Amino acid sequence: MQKQIDRFEAGFNRAMLYLAALVAASIGLFAVLIPLNLFLVKTHLGSIWWLYEAVEYTLYFGVFLGAPWVLHQGAHVRVDVVTMALRRETAERVERTVDAAGAMLCILLCFYGSRVTIWEFQDGSLPDKDLRIPTGYIMTVFTVSFLFLAIEFLLRFRRSGLSAPPLKPDSPKAGF
Repeated sequence: MQKQIDRFEAGFNRAMLYLAALVAASIGLFAVLIPLNLFLVKTHLGSIWWLYEAVEYTLYFGVFLGAPWVLHQGAHVRVDVVTMALRRETAERVERTVDAAGAMLCILLCFYGSRVTIWEFQDGSLPDKDLRIPTGYIMTVFTVSFLFLAIEFLLRFRRSGLSAPPLKPDSPKAGF
């Protein structure tokens, strides 16, 4: 059983790294496309009419789908003032409690997100934009991202129970 969970975790981490790489590539692509669009407009050669709404959608997708990777890296916003003041055993219990609470909250948001996703697909609603992606797909990203976050919180909870050398608190693990 332990080996299957380890394989699942390794595959999940690879999938989250892949999503993070896609988010990074999309940001790099927009760093090229925005100046290109400005050049096209200023020289009266046309424009990339869908670009700004595509940036808006992509940032939404990127924030939600990249969040589990950021959480895994420990690069998310966190306040360690409380845990730094506690004894190590107590701080570890607080971390495990926060991981369990985070998983429960994410499961709750995934549940409600799935309900809204179903409603949006049933209604067939579309946003009032030039680049119209059905709202059901937008809510699918929300729902899937909270499922991924719940999994990551549960994996963090599991990892905190394993015996491993503690990371230095002054050296966060961030970046690729």
